[in-house]
Formats: sequence, structure tokens, C-alpha cells
Amino acid sequence: MVSPVAAGHHWHSPDSRHRPWLRGHDLPEGSGLRMAVDGFHIPNPKIEMLPSDGLRVFIKDASIKINGKWMSRKNFLKAGGNFELSIQGVSISTDLILGSDSSGHITTICSNCDSHIDSVHIKISGSMLGWLIRLFHRKIETSLKNIIYKKICKIVRDSVSSKLQPYLKTLSVITRVDDVTSVDYSLLAPLTTTNQFLEGQLKGEFFWRGHRDPLPIHPPVMRFVPNGAYMVCMGISDYFFNTEVLAYQQSGTLKMTLGGQLLSNNGRFQLNTDFLRTFLPKVAKMFPSMGVQLLISAPVPVHLSIQPSGLSFNPKLETQAFVVLPNASLVPLFVLGMKTNASLEVDAEENRLVGEMKLGSRWLLELKESKFGPFKVEYLEDVINYLVSTLVLPKINERLRRGFPLPLPAGIRFSHFTFYPYQNFLLLEADLHLI
Repeated sequence: MVSPVAAGHHWHSPDSRHRPWLRGHDLPEGSGLRMAVDGFHIPNPKIEMLPSDGLRVFIKDASIKINGKWMSRKNFLKAGGNFELSIQGVSISTDLILGSDSSGHITTICSNCDSHIDSVHIKISGSMLGWLIRLFHRKIETSLKNIIYKKICKIVRDSVSSKLQPYLKTLSVITRVDDVTSVDYSLLAPLTTTNQFLEGQLKGEFFWRGHRDPLPIHPPVMRFVPNGAYMVCMGISDYFFNTEVLAYQQSGTLKMTLGGQLLSNNGRFQLNTDFLRTFLPKVAKMFPSMGVQLLISAPVPVHLSIQPSGLSFNPKLETQAFVVLPNASLVPLFVLGMKTNASLEVDAEENRLVGEMKLGSRWLLELKESKFGPFKVEYLEDVINYLVSTLVLPKINERLRRGFPLPLPAGIRFSHFTFYPYQNFLLLEADLHLI
């Protein structure tokens, strides 16, 4: 939801003394015109919401100042000079109807346009024929006013199709996240309007770039009242986060292999078969002083839940242990089930959603399979918890800190972020600024 903003704008052009002569389509052959917009003042632009699906844009009491040089040649007659053109009291009202195309992009068309000009004044100088031109001064100004009046709405309509519509396309429907995943932000339905906001429903669905299957989960219904103090109110459901986990799992990237690392600063633990001697003596005897490799993976998707108390989930991982033989082949040892509770803290930086995962308690272990007989998993609890906290968790948080792109058109960034957790969704409130 985006709230309209009204503001005043001033533009001034750079020096135009070295600009080339421009051939005017309506000027006689041999004629030329060089001009520059010296000032363009819009004191009070305004946007209003039209019922259901549109915007009305007002510009009132705008003014334009143009200066330049003119030259005209007809047969043996040649004339030229300087001019200053002042256009006052320009008002424009245009209606924009919003929609969406088959790809999920926002579309807009200009359905209505009205314009008005209070006055046009022209001052000619530096011409030998200035006295003659001044005789027709009023007629020239009236003619210019009629010409400009007829051009305004054509320029507005052309600008909507050639400038505004391509700009709306910069709000990417499919946004690349990394080498593995992308996120789909396509519109599920055309934008609608209320008294204060534009409202839109975006898909917000991650998918594996290598393959895209129908997902086994469905988005929840989100209901919230926009806060008029912010320009944007965005509901981000738990579906958004859970499709991210599914995409990484489908791609096979939710795995981490550990082996040969020093497990404590004082060298008390090393990941090898000598360490297993206490609870798997047969392994230590058969494979003396050989390396041990651990493969940590998520066998089932992690389901994140958003409650008013925050974002939480109960990750369940699996650790497979192998002996690494001298020829680099692997001998399976055992499989451990691991579970704990965790939370996710969410923040935003510019146009990216960032996060940090925090573990709520120690990992609880369960022996699911052993090729060399049962043993007490308590012997491995300290080691596994140490490994996860020092090697696995930092890798996850490194990825979360890089963040995930939020849907914004080019040249705009979020600012003044505020987050509120609700049932099944997170509410982001923010302002927008140009960059």
C-alpha cells in the first residue's frame, strides 16, 4: 500500500548557448530555432485516488520560462533575434487507470486529460523586424497559447505510455536472489484504490532457479489496517519465508560438510576416529587415526511460524558421520537426529530484508542408525552443539545478512522501517525516498 505525496518542484536547465540549431517541422526552409527551458515551476502537484482502480494527478498554477534564438529565411528576406517566452497559470488534470498484464506487471493508461493556460507572454529582442513583430504581439501570443494548449494533453498521454509505463516495468516481477533461488513478485490481481492508499497483492514466492514445482503449502489470509503515518504498509506472510526454505531444500543446498576442523581452541577435540574411541572403540580400532566427516542436512522442510510474540521455528536436522579413508572414500558410521527451537529477527536495509537466526536452547540428539552398534548420544552433545554454534550458525547468518530483495521500482528506497509481528504475517511500515 502506497500513500500519495504532494510536493513542490523546481527545475532549471543548463546553459544552452552551445546547443545546435533545431529545424522546426512547421518553420519555412532555412529557418531554425534554439531554445532552453530556463525555469519550470510546479508549486502544488497533487494525487487523488479514484474509486476502485485509478489515480487523478493535478498540477495547478505551474509556470514555464523559455529563452532562445530564432532565425527565419524566405527568398531574399532574412530575420532573426532573441526571444523570451513566459507561460503562466498552467493547470493539468489527468486520470490514470491501473491494471496488470499477463506477466503480473503493473499497467497504466491515461483515460482522461484536461488542461488550462492563463496567459502566454513573449518578448522579442535583437531583431531588425522587432517593430513589425510587436504590431502582431497579441496575435502571436494568442496563437502560441492555442498551440501549447492543444499539445499539453498529447504530451501527457505520450509520456504515460513512453515514460511512466516503462518505469513501472522496473518493478521486477521475477527477482534474482542468488545463484540458487529467485522470488516471484507478480501481481495476483490489478491494483485497487481506497481513499488513501493503493492496494496490491503480490505473490511473494521463492523458487529454485533450476526447477519450479507446485508448492505443498498455501499463503494465509492477511488483514490489517494501514497506518497513515507511513507511505508504505506491507504484509509479509510466513508463506514468503517458508517458500524460501523449500526452494533451498529442493535445490539440495541445505547441506554442510564438516571434517578435520579443530573443535576447541586448546586442541582437546579433533574430528577423527581417535575421538570416537570412548563410545565406538570398534571404529577406532578398525580405522586408527583417520579423519571423520559429518554431513549436516535438513531432511524435512523447516516451518517458520509468525506469532504476535515473534518469528519462531523448530529446526530438525540430520547428521551423518563417515570415516574418511586414505583413498578419500567414505565409510558410513551413524546417523543422528537433531532438534532445537530457534527464532528469527528481521530487519531491513534499503530495499532488502535481512535477518539473524538465534538458537533458543541446546540441540537434542537421537541415534537413528549406527553401523557399529548403539551408543549413548550424550557423548556427542557437546561436540555437535559446539560445531553448530561455531561453524553452521555463522554460515546461516552470513547468508541472512546479505538479505533478500523487496519489491520496489528503480530509483526508490525504503527508509524509517518499523516491523510488527501479527498472526501468520509480519507488517512492514516504511517511508520512501528517491536516490
